[in-house]
Amino acid sequence: MLELNITLLFQLANFFIAVIGLNYLLVRPIRDVIKRRKGIVSDLTAEIDGFTGQASKRLDDYEASLSSARHEAGVARAAARAQGAEEQRAMVGAAQQEARDMLEKARTGVQAEAEATLAALRKQVGGLAGSLTERLLKA
Repeated sequence: MLELNITLLFQLANFFIAVIGLNYLLVRPIRDVIKRRKGIVSDLTAEIDGFTGQASKRLDDYEASLSSARHEAGVARAAARAQGAEEQRAMVGAAQQEARDMLEKARTGVQAEAEATLAALRKQVGGLAGSLTERLLKA
């Protein structure tokens, strides 16, 4: 059976002294280390959230600038196409006008040549008709 005597009091005193000593030597320092680590983790978490926010903002800014650059490139491309089409129309118009001028010069030249040849043939016809008449009359 269990005897209640003075050793029980000594054992209880020894237990409480051990609990107080262990609390002072082990539990409090471990709690302080855990608190510091929680503080460090919460600081790092806040820093990570800040970096994530900055990265998200930078990504949004990058996408906005990329979209703006694409839009500007599209506008510049459309302007260049319009300018190229206008230059093409001008060049085609100039070439067509040059072709018309060359054709007109050729027609004028051919017509002048035809008239000159016709005039020369008419002069020859008179002489040929006269010589033909002389031959017919002699015969």
